[in-house]
Amino acid sequence: MACVACPSTSEFPFLADRHARLLLAQINKLRCGQHFCDVQLQVGEGAYKVHRLVLAASSSYFAALFAGGMKESSKDVVQILGVDANIFQILLEFIYTGIVSINENNVQELIVAADMFQLSEVVDLCCEFLKGQIDPMNCIGLFQFADQIACHDLLEFSENYIHVHFLEVHNGDEFLALTKDQLIKILRSEDLSIEDEYQVFIAAMQWILKDSEKRKKYVVEILDAVRSPLLPPQRLLKYIEGISDFSLQIALHTLLKEYCEIGYFPKENKMSSFLQATKTRPRRKARKYIYAIGGYTRLQGGRWSDSRALSCVERFDTFSQYWTTVSSLHQARSGLGVTVVGGMVYAIGGEKDSMIFDCTERYDPITKQWATVASMNHPRCGLGVCTSYGTIYALGGWVGVEIGTSVERFDPEENTWEIVGSMAVPRYNFGCCEIQGEGF
Repeated sequence: MACVACPSTSEFPFLADRHARLLLAQINKLRCGQHFCDVQLQVGEGAYKVHRLVLAASSSYFAALFAGGMKESSKDVVQILGVDANIFQILLEFIYTGIVSINENNVQELIVAADMFQLSEVVDLCCEFLKGQIDPMNCIGLFQFADQIACHDLLEFSENYIHVHFLEVHNGDEFLALTKDQLIKILRSEDLSIEDEYQVFIAAMQWILKDSEKRKKYVVEILDAVRSPLLPPQRLLKYIEGISDFSLQIALHTLLKEYCEIGYFPKENKMSSFLQATKTRPRRKARKYIYAIGGYTRLQGGRWSDSRALSCVERFDTFSQYWTTVSSLHQARSGLGVTVVGGMVYAIGGEKDSMIFDCTERYDPITKQWATVASMNHPRCGLGVCTSYGTIYALGGWVGVEIGTSVERFDPEENTWEIVGSMAVPRYNFGCCEIQGEGF
């Protein structure tokens, strides 16, 4: 007779969630009936009979208290300090049931006590509750509270919220109650969602003027967080003239003059160059615009010889993610150079119908209008354009009927162009840039 081997049976572990829930419910039932309780906790006026084993298994704090060789490990009554009885009752219910009651009135005390007893689940639940309650009017308070209790998750969340909603937040009373160091930390952030740097300056000044007698001594520290070279000069001067505190007004005039010079005069070492580059660069989350200026278009179905120069200007908004049409150039042209200095957009040179131009136009994003400024010494198209310390350089390009080597510099303050040198090699339709005061 043949012997047939029975297939071997494999063992599979099965998890019975219901068993764990019933066990926890039964342990809580024993507590409520004061069965097998081996210690009494005295919290303020409240007395709670509990099981050492259950508390030690739930909390590192109680594990150290009852099993760490401390004198409390042998006492029948142990006093717990530093926590309100009602808050402790909520935490005790969580230990025995896994359920915690969180509301606006108890959440701050609860998270502090839960952190004290090292109940990380309750801390996390309180953090999630607070995140759900945040708004522009209370986010500063949450930021300060998280900083005070060293809750890094809530601190990071509230700080990010402040950055995103900065334009609403800085108008609230809580913003004016920030400490100096907290204010500077916020103002230095790359992630402030702003329209322009002037809004950061206004926020800084609002904080100072809230208590100018005590706070004006911090003006240097605070305004160092503002990227002053990006501030519109006329608007800035008008604001400063309106300040009633004469000593603060003088300090601002002096300080901002020094800051604004960063954009115009080179520094000697690499660190200074890095710092001034940071000062003149818009923040990562600031509203930015991309301009498409002039150029040419080919008539539908026509040849390249049928193309025509454009005067239209389009602008892309990084906030709305849309292109819109803004004011057109006075002179339609293609092959022009474009750059930005002092918050103004410059359109330089170019050509139309084989006519090469020396004209320069300047666009003001505030007034949304183009204005004609001084013309170059030579008409150019296909030129290279770059900026350096508040001035504009126009290099090479088609100059008349030949490719040029000459270099011109425009001073926006003086509204003048001057020839400053020449390149070793004539060129056109090329790229150029400025690095640490040198053109490439």
